[in-house]
Amino acid sequence: MSRVVPPTLTLSAPDNLRPSLSFTASADRLRIETTADLTGVASGFFTAPDVYVSIPVDGFGAGASLLGFSFTQFAMPVRGTRTTPFDLNPSPTLNSPPVVVPLVVEQPDGTVALLAPLDGWHEQIFAVVQDEHGISELRWGWHGDLDELPAGTTATLGIYTDTSAAAAFARWGADVRRAAGTSRPAVADNPATSHLSYWTDNGAAYWYRTEPGLDTTTTLVTKLDELAAAGVTVSAVELDSWFYPHEISRPVSEIGYLDEVPPTGMMEWSPRLDVLPDGVHGLADALGRPPLILHARHISPASPYVEPEGWWVELTAQPEDPSFFRRWFDDAASWGACAIEVDWMVMSWFGTRGLRAAPGRALAWQHALDAAAAATGVDLIWCMPTPGDLMATVELDRVIAVRTSDDYRYAADPALLWHWYLTVNRMVGALGLPAFKDCFFSASAAEPGSDSDRADGTNAAGTDGGGAPFGVDPRADVEALLSAFSAGPAGIGDRIGRTDTELVARLCRPDGALVTSDEPIALADQSLMRAQTDDDALCWATAASGPWRYVVALHTAATAETITDRFELDHTMLVYDWRSGTATPAASIEVDVGHRDWALFVCCPIEGAGAEARALVGDTARFATMGSARVEVGDGGLDDVRVITAAAEASVDLTWWENGALVRRQAPS
Repeated sequence: MSRVVPPTLTLSAPDNLRPSLSFTASADRLRIETTADLTGVASGFFTAPDVYVSIPVDGFGAGASLLGFSFTQFAMPVRGTRTTPFDLNPSPTLNSPPVVVPLVVEQPDGTVALLAPLDGWHEQIFAVVQDEHGISELRWGWHGDLDELPAGTTATLGIYTDTSAAAAFARWGADVRRAAGTSRPAVADNPATSHLSYWTDNGAAYWYRTEPGLDTTTTLVTKLDELAAAGVTVSAVELDSWFYPHEISRPVSEIGYLDEVPPTGMMEWSPRLDVLPDGVHGLADALGRPPLILHARHISPASPYVEPEGWWVELTAQPEDPSFFRRWFDDAASWGACAIEVDWMVMSWFGTRGLRAAPGRALAWQHALDAAAAATGVDLIWCMPTPGDLMATVELDRVIAVRTSDDYRYAADPALLWHWYLTVNRMVGALGLPAFKDCFFSASAAEPGSDSDRADGTNAAGTDGGGAPFGVDPRADVEALLSAFSAGPAGIGDRIGRTDTELVARLCRPDGALVTSDEPIALADQSLMRAQTDDDALCWATAASGPWRYVVALHTAATAETITDRFELDHTMLVYDWRSGTATPAASIEVDVGHRDWALFVCCPIEGAGAEARALVGDTARFATMGSARVEVGDGGLDDVRVITAAAEASVDLTWWENGALVRRQAPS
C-alpha cells in the first residue's frame, strides 16, 4: 500500500519560537511539542497558524481526492482536489473559514489515508491554501489564535492508511476512545435517545410559533394529546430557545418569527414569563410531566451574569471558571429535564477569543458540563458543534448524541442536508456517538380541504417544501428513514392535525421505544468522496444491527433523471428489498432510483445451505427490521430469537426466508 503523506516534512515557525519546539514524523504519526513556556505567539488570525507543517497537495500524488470537515457548525463536509477548491461557502448562510479537520485523502489506486488528531481536539487544524484553480497546500498545526503554549503542549496527528475510509475511521475511533477510556451511558438509559421525542426547534411547527387562537402551553398540550389519542407515544419534549430571554428576544405568536433578528445570546437561564407565565414547571405539569430536553445557547455580553472580572467578553461572553454552568443543570433537573441541548457551540468558540487563546480552555468548559451532567443526571446533546467539539467527546462520557447536519428545512434542497448528515456520521460513528438529524414533519401531504393558515403558504423560514402547506414535507419519508438509523434520537416537530402515524410507526414500537441501528447510518466508501450533486451515481449509505446490514440508496444528485447504480456486498447475503417486500440471495445490489427518492435493502446473514438455507429479515413494519429494541438473537442463532414487545402488543410477526420464500411467523417474546 502506497504512503499517502510525503516522507519529508519540516516544521515552520518564527525564529524566536523554533528553539522551543520539537517536531517528529513517521509513517503513521506527526507530533509537535513545546519544550518551554511560550507566550505572545498568536498570529492574530485563526486561519493562519504560526507553527505548522506544510503538506503540498502535489505530494499526495496526481489525482488524489480530499474530504475535509470544515471548522464551522456541524463540521460541514467539503470535497476538493488539486484542481478543484473546497466549496467553503455553499450558500449565504453556510460559511466556513478555510480550515478543515480531520482530512481524508483518497488516491486513484484506492489507497485511503485519514489524517486525524490524537490530542488537542480544539487546537489542531489544517489551514487550506487554495484559489479558484484548486488546493495547493495544507498547513497542519496549531490555529493562529493560540497566544499561550505552555511547556509540554502537544499536537499529535494520526495517519491511518487503509484500503477503506470506513476502516481508517474505525481504527482512529478505536484508538482515541481506548486512550481516553470513553464510557458513555447506554442509549436505553435516556429517553432522549431511547424513545420518540417531540421538538419545538428551528424547523419544527412550533418554533417561536403557536397555533392560531392558542398560546404556547395550550398549543403543545393539544398536540401531545392528539398524538396520544392517535397511538403515538412521545417520551420526551424539547423546549427550544424561545423559552428563555435573549438580548433581543424574538416574538412567539401564531405568525411565528419573521424578522431577521440576529441570533443574540442568552440573558438568563430562566423562563420567559411572556411565553410561559407559569414557568417551566407550569408547562411541564400541563404536559403531564414528560422528560424535557432543554435548549441552551451562548451567553450575551449584556447578561446580568457577566462580571467585570472573571469573564472573557467579545461577541459572546464566557466565564473563565466553567463551574458557573452547574446552575443550568440544577435548574434543569428541578424542571424534570433528561438532557440539555448545548447549541450554538460554534458561536461560543468563535465569539470569544479568550476561549481560543490558550490550549485546553474549550475542553475545560466541556469537561465542566460533563461533570455537571454526571452529578445531576441531566445528559448532554451537542448542537452546532465544530469538529473540535465532536472529537472532544471521547473525553466526555455524558454527551449522549450530537447533531450532524444543519437545521431541518434550512436548505433550498434537502438533499444537501441528507448528504451532510451521512458524511459527518462517518466520523461520529467512529467516535461511538449516536447522531441526530434534527426533527422533521411526518406529514407528506395536507388533508383535503385544509389550508396553510397563511395566504402565502409560508412560515418563518420562507416557503414550506416548495410552497406546500405549513407542516407538510413532500419528502417526509426520507427524513423518517434517515432518522430511523441514527442509533439514537428521532424527533418529530409536527403541527396539530398533521402527523402521519403510519410513517412514525416505522421508527419505533407502539410504546415509543426507538427501533434503530447499532451505529449511525453513514456514507459507504463508494460515495464518501463524491459530491452531493454528482450526476452519475446514487448516494449509498450503510448501517448495521449486528451482522444484519442496512443499505440505503438515495438520489441526491443534481440530475432529475432516474439513476441506475450498483452496490457490492462483501459476500452473498439475503437481500430484502424493503419497499417491494421481495428477497433474493445476492452479493450485489442494483437499483433504479428516481429524483430525491430512495431504496432500502436489509442484507441478512444466511444460515445453512441448499434446502436448509434460511435467514431472518425481522420486523418489516419498521425501517430497522433487526433493531435491538425489537429483536434479540441469542447464542443459539436463528433457533434462539426473541421479539421485544410493547405492553399493548399481543404478538408480533417476524419475516423469515425459508425454502426460497418469505414467510411470516409469530415470534416468542
